[in-house]
Amino acid sequence: MPGTEVLRAYRFALDPSDAERAALSRYSGACRWAYNYAVAKKTHAHQAWTDRRTVYLEAGLSEGEAKERIKADGAELTDRVKVWDHHRKSLTLTVSGKPALPAMQPPAGQEALVRRLAAARTDAAGTSGERDLLAEGRVTVNALKAQAFSAGFRTPTATDTSALWRMERDLPKEEGGSPWWREVNVYCFTSGFDRAQVAWKYWQDSLAGRRVGQRQGYPRFKKKGHTESFSLFHDVKRPIIRLEGYRRLVMPGLGSIRIHNSGKRLVRLVERGQAVIQSVTVTRGGHRWYASVLAKVQQDVPVLWEHVHDDGARTPYLSRTQAEKAAENGGRVEQIGRPTARQRAGGLVGVDLGSHHLAVLSSPLDPADPATTLVQHPRLLADSLAKLVKAQRAMSRCQQGSGRWRKATARVSRVHQQITVRRASFLHGLSKKLATGFTHVAIEDLDITALTTSAKGTRDKPGKNVKVKARSNRHLLDAGLGSLRRKLAYKTAWYGSQLVVLDQGEPVTGTCAKCKERNPSSDPSCSTFHCPSCGAVVHRHENSTANIVDAAHRQLSMVASDRGETQNARRATGSPGARKAPGQGALKREDTG
Repeated sequence: MPGTEVLRAYRFALDPSDAERAALSRYSGACRWAYNYAVAKKTHAHQAWTDRRTVYLEAGLSEGEAKERIKADGAELTDRVKVWDHHRKSLTLTVSGKPALPAMQPPAGQEALVRRLAAARTDAAGTSGERDLLAEGRVTVNALKAQAFSAGFRTPTATDTSALWRMERDLPKEEGGSPWWREVNVYCFTSGFDRAQVAWKYWQDSLAGRRVGQRQGYPRFKKKGHTESFSLFHDVKRPIIRLEGYRRLVMPGLGSIRIHNSGKRLVRLVERGQAVIQSVTVTRGGHRWYASVLAKVQQDVPVLWEHVHDDGARTPYLSRTQAEKAAENGGRVEQIGRPTARQRAGGLVGVDLGSHHLAVLSSPLDPADPATTLVQHPRLLADSLAKLVKAQRAMSRCQQGSGRWRKATARVSRVHQQITVRRASFLHGLSKKLATGFTHVAIEDLDITALTTSAKGTRDKPGKNVKVKARSNRHLLDAGLGSLRRKLAYKTAWYGSQLVVLDQGEPVTGTCAKCKERNPSSDPSCSTFHCPSCGAVVHRHENSTANIVDAAHRQLSMVASDRGETQNARRATGSPGARKAPGQGALKREDTG
């Protein structure tokens, strides 16, 4: 069985003392402060750019012309930033004993500045003046960047935000500084800056239409007490994050904290040299604190895809899609290994997800028990709804901000956390059974946001059956279908199977699985499916799973193994005499069940 490096997170429930709990809250507060600091810097820079664009648009310029005019206005300042940044990087490498960067091509109008800085580096070479010159370069670069940000010519990245914060961190609190920064680990701030960068990218993708879902606005500031989380890192060559025995976790700045569950599995992997701890993310959920230890693990996988470069070098990937994307510029893709015997016996399974039953399968999870084709909805929220309603009513009777209100809020949060943990545990078990029991898992591309839209309507046009729709939405969200799909996406790669996601709008529910005729008048709420063409009467879920399996077979045969060769005129996957590389070719029906 081939092996490769996989990033895996090991989650432990912490058992901190009161002092340790206060330290965890202080660290998460620093991360939240850093996130809000970075979002504010980015928002102000973008608003300055928007103001400039508005002025040009009102002057009669088009959108493209306005953007080009803003770029031209900031060209001189941007070029100065590039020259000084190159100067700073060269000095940094020289001071650390590494070779300096090659001479840069001077931007137009900056030739004199480039020559002056190069001469200054030459005069200070090998003397103590290099460090003074480096300090001056850092201050100048940060000052020029701050000027460009305030003018709207640039938006600060996570690295830029970190550099600006280091200039301002010792200022008084009233002036925007954080003089308390020495009380926590510095990685609390850098993790906050990184999270703000990710949130900003998501907003930009949504604005450009590259992100599915509703159009989003600026990243919102995080409120104190809502989300408590932070990440810590270390040098893997000199590890600080480690497990002491099986019951204690050591983190930089926080020391050794006891954990509830055993860390034996991760400890033994580290001792055998099969795992290297990369980082840890600490999060508060309800009344508990959790630590997710991210480790790079040497793991055996049944199927591995390798990108074979033109020079013979091989790069492993867990999925064929990733390998073929890497091979776009040259090389070929080869499959190493094959699914397990259990997976080959299971073949392809169609999974019909819903709210009444969590999942209806075309093949049983346990071959010896046909009843396992039906996975019942755990209805964890419905079982705890009475307890949750009682806790929320008690909270609503308390004065907001009082001591009793905080205790009541903690009780509500605890109930929600218990539901979340139980749901995650159930979905983890189901997704692993599907990933390890079948070669292919086929599901629909459900738009959960559209399915759970409220039917309330407006005052002029009120909706119908609002309570029924609200109850249906609650059951659908309680199922956690989006979480199940995410778990299947990475677990199928881990365990050598493949997730097949049907195209959105595939007529699964209203098509007869026997004669393939569509019935547009079919009622999705009815438990049986009636075909007006062939007269078939079958259970709706049985009909849907059969259609999912057929659609998955078509998708796999049209594009072999999800990315391969398409069909020719004879409806074959290639020329009859063509020689296929390992892992290529059509997926045979007998191989998929």
